[in-house]
Amino acid sequence: MATSAEDLLKYGNVSQNYLTEYFVGDSNMGLTAPEKLFYIADGIESAEPKQDDKKSSKAYFNGGGQETTTITGSTRSVDFSGDRAIGDPAQDLIAGLADTTGSARNKWFRENEYIIGDNGKLQLVSSRTGIVTWSDITDKGGNASDPGSFKATATYTSKPQTLKTPADATKLATVLTETPSVNSKILGLDAEVQGATTPGK
Repeated sequence: MATSAEDLLKYGNVSQNYLTEYFVGDSNMGLTAPEKLFYIADGIESAEPKQDDKKSSKAYFNGGGQETTTITGSTRSVDFSGDRAIGDPAQDLIAGLADTTGSARNKWFRENEYIIGDNGKLQLVSSRTGIVTWSDITDKGGNASDPGSFKATATYTSKPQTLKTPADATKLATVLTETPSVNSKILGLDAEVQGATTPGK
């Protein structure tokens, strides 16, 4: 059946970066949300997720000499930067890792992605959870009259558990219970899992 222009014309939801919520937990074992977990936000100006791909390129005779690139591995990380907020539990936990090495740098980590739905509610559409290694930690520094800087990179030690609606709506409801939306409090909006019949706060 032929595809029409109407079929091709689709609109997504362009959301602002602050709607993605990041959490760090004082644990380095498993995917279960630890008792002590903290919202990474105070003083944070930028969060830059990136995917570092390991590539292999080869040219075969039946490809006319054209190289074909294959992704043989991929590692996800998030670069955080901003101002040092002393007393913020998330920043204090991460900054406290600067003098450690090895597995002591590993902590539980979660990324929750929200949109604002047509119903005016925050809707959780995806979540990633895993253990990350914290590296390149900058705890203060800069010009005399400027706020102290803060930088750190969270790199997953293995492929994170990724949940997306609608297939994982039930599991995302558990995620919303374990890590309630902080923007729900900030913005005064209810939060729910996209497509769920029972909203959460």
